[in-house]
Amino acid sequence: MRKLPTPAFALLLIMTSCVFLQAQTPVDLSGNWAPDPNRGGIGQSLSLSDIRGQKRGQEEDIPYQPWAREKTLSEKPSTGPDSDFGGTTDPQVLYCEPPGVPHIYLWPIKTKFVQTPEAVYILHELGPYYRVVWLNSKHPDDPDPQWWGHSIGWYENGDTLVVDTIGFNDKTWLDQMGHPHSDQLHLVERYKRLDATSMQLDITIDDPGAYTKPWNARRTFIQSSTGFLRYQQICSVRENQQFFDNLGKPAVPAK
Repeated sequence: MRKLPTPAFALLLIMTSCVFLQAQTPVDLSGNWAPDPNRGGIGQSLSLSDIRGQKRGQEEDIPYQPWAREKTLSEKPSTGPDSDFGGTTDPQVLYCEPPGVPHIYLWPIKTKFVQTPEAVYILHELGPYYRVVWLNSKHPDDPDPQWWGHSIGWYENGDTLVVDTIGFNDKTWLDQMGHPHSDQLHLVERYKRLDATSMQLDITIDDPGAYTKPWNARRTFIQSSTGFLRYQQICSVRENQQFFDNLGKPAVPAK
């Protein structure tokens, strides 16, 4: 005769199933997400101790390799306390190259998530660019280096989307202050829905080619009342030059 599970064992099975289902339940990330200016959502640097970029190269929470610190200090940001728009070395401004991630989250633009059973599509007003996060998948053994890398993802605790990305090239800045990375960059992003109108993104930057140990960053977002792509931002070298000629030069005192 087949034995029935004891009440205690049956309860354990039910509890385990509930935990598993909660972990796999997709969090609803619908809406138009804009940087939250009141909680560090807009800034020039990923440094949690220096989001305005005032201590560039000397941030206590960024564990530089010597070459990465030197590279950071050699760059000329287009924004921030020591900005030089006309002489910037930011490849996104100079050549309209993709800013990459997490750099794109330093821009004052909205982000939108399109969630399907197969993948999550992350759309940005700048570009417009988009990323594909493959669910129930794994990274290729030897991914080709790309601007946005190769992303896989999964849901946790019913309120978080985890995105794991490798396979980057080394052509982008991590933020607007010129922090570099190598093609060894491994990025982990945790998008957590805090409530109906706010979302938090916790970022782990693991790049042994540029930093001595992993370090963390954070962005926060709020639901926007303006429609997605209402203020579409297309990168144009000609418009960048016109901006500098008409607004940048008059605002910069002659040396």
